[in-house]
Amino acid sequence: MSRILCTVSTFALCAAPLAAQEAMDLEMITVYANQTDFTLARTGTSVEVLTGEQIEQSPATTLADTLDDLPGVSAVGNGGPGQTTALSIRGLPNRYAPVYVQGIETTDTSAPQAIFNFANVLPGGVTRAEVVKGSQSALYGSEAIAGIVALDLARAPQEPGREGTATLEAGSYGTRSATLTYGIAQDGWGLALSASRFVTDGFSAVEAPGYDEDDGFAATQIGLDGYVDVTPDLRLGLSGFTFNSDGDYDANTFGNPEEGTFSTDSYGLRAYAQLQTGAVAHELSFSRYDIDRTVSSGGFDDGFTSVRDVAAYSGTWQIDPDRSLTFGLDHSREEASFSAATYDAFWTRNGTARNSEEVDNTGVFAEYAMAWTPQLDMVLSLRHDEHSEFGGEWSGRAALSYRATEALTLRATLAKGYRAPSLYELFDPTYGNTNLDPETSRSYELGADYAFAGGARVGATIFHTEIEDLINYDFAVGGYAQVPGTSVSRGVELTGAVPLGARVDLTGSFTYTDARDANDDPLQRVPRYDLALGLDARITDALRAGVTLTHKADFPDTYGIGFAPESVDDFTTVNASVSYEFRNGLQAYLRVENLFDEQYNVVPDYQTSDRAAYFGIRASF
Repeated sequence: MSRILCTVSTFALCAAPLAAQEAMDLEMITVYANQTDFTLARTGTSVEVLTGEQIEQSPATTLADTLDDLPGVSAVGNGGPGQTTALSIRGLPNRYAPVYVQGIETTDTSAPQAIFNFANVLPGGVTRAEVVKGSQSALYGSEAIAGIVALDLARAPQEPGREGTATLEAGSYGTRSATLTYGIAQDGWGLALSASRFVTDGFSAVEAPGYDEDDGFAATQIGLDGYVDVTPDLRLGLSGFTFNSDGDYDANTFGNPEEGTFSTDSYGLRAYAQLQTGAVAHELSFSRYDIDRTVSSGGFDDGFTSVRDVAAYSGTWQIDPDRSLTFGLDHSREEASFSAATYDAFWTRNGTARNSEEVDNTGVFAEYAMAWTPQLDMVLSLRHDEHSEFGGEWSGRAALSYRATEALTLRATLAKGYRAPSLYELFDPTYGNTNLDPETSRSYELGADYAFAGGARVGATIFHTEIEDLINYDFAVGGYAQVPGTSVSRGVELTGAVPLGARVDLTGSFTYTDARDANDDPLQRVPRYDLALGLDARITDALRAGVTLTHKADFPDTYGIGFAPESVDDFTTVNASVSYEFRNGLQAYLRVENLFDEQYNVVPDYQTSDRAAYFGIRASF
């Protein structure tokens, strides 16, 4: 997506009253909700943005748990750090929400139903997290029915100067972590690096007789971003990351159920060129994502690899200060291998021996953005994909934002999306089904945000998503199959913030989600009621404290390690943190997870953290 031009929303923003900007935080930019950058107040789509400082201040150990406090977002892990962790948006499983790191799609096509495991990202070095909710297939193609998650690691400064941070932390379960970030920019170039290391002895993922060994985890994450301005109109850039981890897991096998181990090696690279020619900004990019996973248990080693290559071009024509047109095309190739030891390394399809499969997709897209008036913005997005296995598929989206008054903003979005079957669903030798068709979806949302004169603000969003031809695992056939009928996820998101004086802020969100399959059975692992509250107190210029409370209630019965669904109890957890800022840029902090030692499970039989304390030192330079 082109990022050179000042967009329609930015031009229109210049006319907005200063008081409204302060109350609504109009300067916050969404990078991923449209083909060009938009201010949050002028996009009709629901977007949540976490800054690097907010992620640093979070009392949670994992990034997934930090994102879990956002409205409409739920994180579910099979144990502690390093164990398989999924993120759902508005009740829909993570296969409907692709994840982008440094602008590179990182969903694993060799994993069941092409998902991203949030155990494969460390919060250290993450400088920004953006969650775009609702169907985004018109922008991102297949999979983005529930939305997308975009994570930035190192980002090169845009202005001359240099900045860096170093963080050391240690705490419960033998956990140690370290993060170093550094960015520098001069006239015409910029470079940033981040490096994180995380090690923990962990705790037993499964809570059942015969499971008492700790499941350790160790990971290293590196981020890179750099650019050089060859001319005032031409910029060349390179972004990327690596992630490597090893850990233990409870394999739930006969004999020794705790002997499971896993390793993950992945990297992503994206090279781009941005060129300004008059009123048109061009961007040409090439990216690759590669992940290699090995899972070992019961004397067997199962290996899975996945590679995605993407070439893309986009152009943005600034027609006038109130209108822009973005257009372009992209081509992707996905390849996956499923050479597990539990079956032959090669299998036969169409009479040919194979050990990997691949698909290609070519997409053409256009987006028209228009400020009809200083108060009304409209964005229309259209995309056509041509898939090597299924042929053509259209997707579209219309988004409106209307600032009825300086304090009240109304939003509306209507979208059509789809999800093509993953390589695993199609071609896995044991569970695949080559007769699957794409899933299709329709979604809409209506929202309103209101800012009070004293700095308080509230927001409400109604959402509804329908999915046809759902693909799911069918125990009767022993593999993936099409589910006839319509699956529906609908609900309400409420958000608010109230300043309780000059130094204390109270924030909160509440989400009601009713997600059901075609048989009207509730989708597993989704709480019907999800409440998150946060209190941030700047006690002095140096001393700061925070408390977060999460309450989740009315889970449907869920499968654990057994063969029958079990009940999941409601639970409430409290996290707390306190930090002290020294004058020399040094900060010491203490954070406590599960302050009141709540005993709870999101997935039956899989443990969550007891009360745990972590002490850290952070230095800025």
